[in-house]
Amino acid sequence: MYQIAVCDDEEAIRAQIVRALSTHPRQGEFVVSEFSSGENLLDNLRAGKTFFLLILDIELQSQNGVTVGKLLREELRDNSTQVLYISAHSKYAMELFDVRPLNFLMKPLDEGKLSACVTQALELAPKLDATLTVFSGKQAQRIPLREIRYVESYNKRLTIHTTQGDYTCSQRLAEIFSTLPKPDFFQIHQSYVVNDRYVRCIHYDRLSLDDGTELSISQNFRKQVRELIFQRIPKGRGKP
Repeated sequence: MYQIAVCDDEEAIRAQIVRALSTHPRQGEFVVSEFSSGENLLDNLRAGKTFFLLILDIELQSQNGVTVGKLLREELRDNSTQVLYISAHSKYAMELFDVRPLNFLMKPLDEGKLSACVTQALELAPKLDATLTVFSGKQAQRIPLREIRYVESYNKRLTIHTTQGDYTCSQRLAEIFSTLPKPDFFQIHQSYVVNDRYVRCIHYDRLSLDDGTELSISQNFRKQVRELIFQRIPKGRGKP
């Protein structure tokens, strides 16, 4: 059962969201928890409570939603939880970039758009449970895809760099890459495949990951990386 957190300091807004979610076609697949403050939500997250989706008001009174989102990504290193922002103002677009939200909806809420965003989050959720199986000798290791930052090929060995540590195997990069979901994982070099979830900044010839790692984008892959960036830019995000 998936967990959704609804965080807004206005009780009427929380009630509207919960009511809309109760009529969602897939409402049997998730349960909803309500939070009236960003502090309360963060306390639960720090205590180990996990959600697949946060529906988060930006203009919370003391701990605003942008801060909550950044702490989720930076302090807790949680790049899996989807964040759906809601606000009465559209001025926050650039501030939300580092949080990489699922979407941004304007108040008053369009319940049809809200429902569509929840459906999108549910469609993305199974990817979080998928694993990559690698072999070291006769031993198989299953690695959750959501934990993989990037895969590196060097001296005929592969290193799977994850949030939980590194794993090595003797498989070929092309073999591993063929099993990974695209475009969530994409190749930037004959030696590197990266997980888009952890990419913080992309330059012409390199990119940076959330832990500060910088990887080269080889000349042969620069065009397709640029095309991927343009494909991933949402069209019409935040429009009422």
